[in-house]
Amino acid sequence: MVCGNGSPTGVAINPTTRSNRLAILFEGGGACWEAATCYGILVPVTASHLDGYNGQTFTSSTQATLDSLWLLQRDDPASPLGDASLVFVPYCTGDLHAGTQDTVYEALGQQRTMHHRGADNVDAMLARIAHYPHDEVLAIGVSAGGYGVELNWDRIAATFSGVQTHVFADGAQLVNFEAARWGAIQQRWAMRFPQGCTNCMDGLANVAAFWRNAPPAGGGRFGLIDSLRDSVLGLYLGYDASTMSSASLAIGTAMTGTEAAFILDTDAHTRLTAPDSKTSTGVVLRSWVEAWLDGTPAFQTVGP
Repeated sequence: MVCGNGSPTGVAINPTTRSNRLAILFEGGGACWEAATCYGILVPVTASHLDGYNGQTFTSSTQATLDSLWLLQRDDPASPLGDASLVFVPYCTGDLHAGTQDTVYEALGQQRTMHHRGADNVDAMLARIAHYPHDEVLAIGVSAGGYGVELNWDRIAATFSGVQTHVFADGAQLVNFEAARWGAIQQRWAMRFPQGCTNCMDGLANVAAFWRNAPPAGGGRFGLIDSLRDSVLGLYLGYDASTMSSASLAIGTAMTGTEAAFILDTDAHTRLTAPDSKTSTGVVLRSWVEAWLDGTPAFQTVGP
């Protein structure tokens, strides 16, 4: 596994014999596809950890992320995945865990190579953990990590064939990028899409449609926290609040059956750290996430 600057990285693994549940958490942290935002030329860098993710970073960042998520707490008997073996997948390539190439950017008169190798990192991670005991696999992603689990669901499922692989994305509705940005992303990341999706390169909304029609072998549940006016995603995707809202609503309301969305009419970016969040009809996020985990009838699209 490699970060944007070419330095090596890996995964954090916390196994347990309490159960044969395997939870894989994909980290978030923005994205970049141009020299200015990848290298901070007159504007902030818009992706995390591009300069490396080493042991010290794991100690600080990984623990902070895990501590913020109520469903992954080892010492809390009420935590629904506290008894699962945990795998933490770092994010340091700026490409939604989906890039497959190195790109040279012109940055302040220098030629600098950014390793947009997120998809390759996912493959290396899956090879490393394929032998872990598992009766059920749960891939969870927040923000860019949410896109990571959505774009790599088929490969995760294929690695753990014979059991169901469920995915959960927070703040990662598969809304199309503005056209010019999407073209730049395709050129600089060479994104990898689900196998068999012939039109996914035309836009992320096609990935959502693909999973509705052709879920991975073995099936599995797909949950999404969908904040309609997500202000962070709007900035990255190139949308104002109104356009973001209509596009997000279309993605969420199309999710039925084994796919469902928890839709909120808010501009918040991610909500998995706020389990008491409610839809306008009073559905509580904590209960809804537990329904995703257990596959009960309460797992259905709700809100806004």
